Amino acid sequence: MTQRHDTDAELEAALRRSRVLEDAPEHLIQKALDLWQPRTAGRAAPGGGLRRRLAALLSFDSAGLTPQAAGLRSAGDDTRQMLFSAEGRDVDLRIGPMSGAGWQVGGQILGPDETGTVELSCGDFHAETPWNELSEFRFDAVPAGTCRLTLRSADWELELPGLQIPG
Repeated sequence: MTQRHDTDAELEAALRRSRVLEDAPEHLIQKALDLWQPRTAGRAAPGGGLRRRLAALLSFDSAGLTPQAAGLRSAGDDTRQMLFSAEGRDVDLRIGPMSGAGWQVGGQILGPDETGTVELSCGDFHAETPWNELSEFRFDAVPAGTCRLTLRSADWELELPGLQIPG
């Protein structure tokens, strides 16, 4: 075994040489650039940016529960409650009969957002409303059928799965 007696300057030069990174070959750089696809889908948000589309997960649905299982003392309330979750926010949705004709669909967004709008479409019925300072919203006289509820804030959009309003 031979013993080397390098000076500090020689060790420093060797260390500097070992820290130099070589460029990737041009054909690999071009291949990586060719893999990139620009984002084309998405709705323009106010201010020109794109809204993120969020996916909601149904975490609670009171349909089919007995009043006792839902924590109620009597069976007098026909309101259905659903709770959806999506990226740090929850949507508490309630569907109940109105005293006249139709149904009432209302809810509250629980999360970090301050302003936004809610759009409800059920067949020929279309309505849009902003949520209030408590992030609550409500639609009255909603007809029976399959409905689409879409919530929008400044930078995201959340469409809840098809909602069945009883007939």
